[in-house]
Amino acid sequence: MTPAQLPPLKKRVESVDAFRGFTIFAMIFVIMVAGYRNLPLTFPHFGSAPVSTFKHASEDAAPPLPREWAFWQGLKTSDPPLIYYAGKLLACDTNSSCTVAVLGDKDTTLAVVSGARIRAAKPLRPGEEVIARSLAPAPPRSGVMGEPVSEYAIRPDSFTMQGTGNGCTFCDLVAPFFVFIVGVCIPLSKRKRGAEWWRHVGFRTLSLILAGVLYISLILKLSWWWGILQAIGAAYFMGAVAMFLPVWGRWTAIAVIAAFHAWMSWHVPWWLELGDKTRPFFTIANLHGDPLRPLTVHCTPWASISWGIIAIAGTLIGDAVAGREPRAIIRQCLVVGVILTAAGWLLHIYQAPMNKDYVSPAYSVFTSGLGALCYLVFYLLIDAAGLKLWAWPFTVFGANALLAYFMQPVVRIFFQALGLYPFFTSHAGWNGVLWGLIWTTCLWVVVLWCNKKNIYWKL
Repeated sequence: MTPAQLPPLKKRVESVDAFRGFTIFAMIFVIMVAGYRNLPLTFPHFGSAPVSTFKHASEDAAPPLPREWAFWQGLKTSDPPLIYYAGKLLACDTNSSCTVAVLGDKDTTLAVVSGARIRAAKPLRPGEEVIARSLAPAPPRSGVMGEPVSEYAIRPDSFTMQGTGNGCTFCDLVAPFFVFIVGVCIPLSKRKRGAEWWRHVGFRTLSLILAGVLYISLILKLSWWWGILQAIGAAYFMGAVAMFLPVWGRWTAIAVIAAFHAWMSWHVPWWLELGDKTRPFFTIANLHGDPLRPLTVHCTPWASISWGIIAIAGTLIGDAVAGREPRAIIRQCLVVGVILTAAGWLLHIYQAPMNKDYVSPAYSVFTSGLGALCYLVFYLLIDAAGLKLWAWPFTVFGANALLAYFMQPVVRIFFQALGLYPFFTSHAGWNGVLWGLIWTTCLWVVVLWCNKKNIYWKL
């Protein structure tokens, strides 16, 4: 019996709301602490440069992140130490034969390395930033970036090179986990709405794209932005279309989309990047800005197909959840989780590294698998074991996710009007984590009040 032939659902799967609420809770928290410095849990994440797990791996080379490298270096006691340097690509025939200037403080050149191989998620061009990591013993350092390195350390074979944004932090898991749970809900929604489902799919896809334009316009002024909500809309539509396919067809679709995205990323320059980064974004308030840059504020619209991989993976779990058979749910979560996590990790090592900015196949496949395994934990605790009380704070967000997301700029404007917002700025370390949690709690109270007043925003 297929999920579409099963009787109507009689009760909600509470782990779905809790998992969605957990991702919203994490999203609000990491957005708030993004500007804080010296946050805890700073170390290399799956090949990134040293960066806090509460920041994106793509922030590993953005100013003033080299300060974070020095902060991490000061915490290390290993001998010999790993030392990270900013670099600039001078010339590159392929990523396996490049000339890189290793930079110190104030962009002084410490060394020029020829014939370097650079691990990156896309072809690199002269002028782009890269990261150089010294694996050689170095003289004692005071923690100040840009000190001269020893003659041994500047030998070409003493450095390993990588592009910026490689790796995956906790912060990088938030968006894919949300897309994953969107995919899980697709089979549930299809059964619930019956013949009206496709009309709902079209309305919801367009609404998510327009809502994303509105959300970013509230922050960066009015333009035709393509951000994470728009990517979620595209991924949702792909997951809905995938419901026409049998299970084996969806597995095939995941493999084909990943391969296609990888090929386009390496052979078609406009696939991942549009516009001139030296120019500002085009907005109604800045008509002289680059008209293509708003289409890459998150990723290009067509690169969003890699987010669709995550939604399609979610539908594989959603089929089992719709059947309400615990053994089938556990088995499917394990199969999807183990296979995709392992496949993503192998792609990360041997093909191209995980990179959220370009939604690399390694990133989308790996986070799909990890999403399945993490959802399994929620399901086992909440629906299988009946341990629900601990998850109630998450279900508050999960039951009203879109309103919670949009409340962030609204509450921020309100706090600014009251003169309270400065209390939430310019924090560091564990103190920054505390203030991030306080901010998230404030948003939680607002959403809880809306839930009690039956004020919901659903698409």
